[in-house]
Amino acid sequence: MEVHHHSHHPKKWKEYITEFIMLFAAVTLGFLAENYREHQVIEHRIELNKIAILKDLQADSSEIAKVLTSGDKMIEKFNKVNHILYLSKTNRISQAQFIDSIKVIPEFFARTSTLYMNNSSFKNMQSSGLFTSLEESELKHTLSIYYEVDFKAIQSLNEFFDQIGNNFNNQLPIGLGSLIRDKNQFQTTYEMNNPVFFENFIFSLPKTKALLQSDDFIYEVQKYYNYIFVYRTSLRQAKKSNDTLIKLLRAEIK
Repeated sequence: MEVHHHSHHPKKWKEYITEFIMLFAAVTLGFLAENYREHQVIEHRIELNKIAILKDLQADSSEIAKVLTSGDKMIEKFNKVNHILYLSKTNRISQAQFIDSIKVIPEFFARTSTLYMNNSSFKNMQSSGLFTSLEESELKHTLSIYYEVDFKAIQSLNEFFDQIGNNFNNQLPIGLGSLIRDKNQFQTTYEMNNPVFFENFIFSLPKTKALLQSDDFIYEVQKYYNYIFVYRTSLRQAKKSNDTLIKLLRAEIK
């Protein structure tokens, strides 16, 4: 009985090269596919963060407009106060005329409307590492300016501005006291709960008349008045960055 032996021919070197190339191509394609998939996931997450930041910026824009409007009203009010103080100090009006002129100024107190900027979406983008994935561009640069410079400037000014307003209102409690009584509608059985009676009574006190015409009070008015403009400088810078970012994000969001 014959036994047939099947001969095994060794592979040629060309076959090894072909197999190596096919294996290398398969691994490379797999790597590229995974890389592409990860890139697509990152791009999608960045897109979602851009949408969230845009919503925050639009809310900030609305708040900035409100604070600027409030500041405009305070500037107009304290322009009148400065003028009345000047007329009194230069003896162009009598004490009675001075008190009457101050009394007709509505809500005569330092209203410090400050801005709260929501940076939660930006912080989320930073903490997730997505911000570093943004390509260097005007958008990335302006985001850094708005949240790292403008935001921190507004934060530091808010507390100081509030303190200056509180100092003014503590020194002259008439305007704020009248507003409190008017808004809360206290029992009228107590005369001092009536905003008009309260205001007239406080204005009639010699201490009030002396305070209003004192150099110290004029200085307190100037501190508050000047700081309105200091605060507005930062507000306008924030508004400029905010407007630019809204425009850039609207153009980029798909």
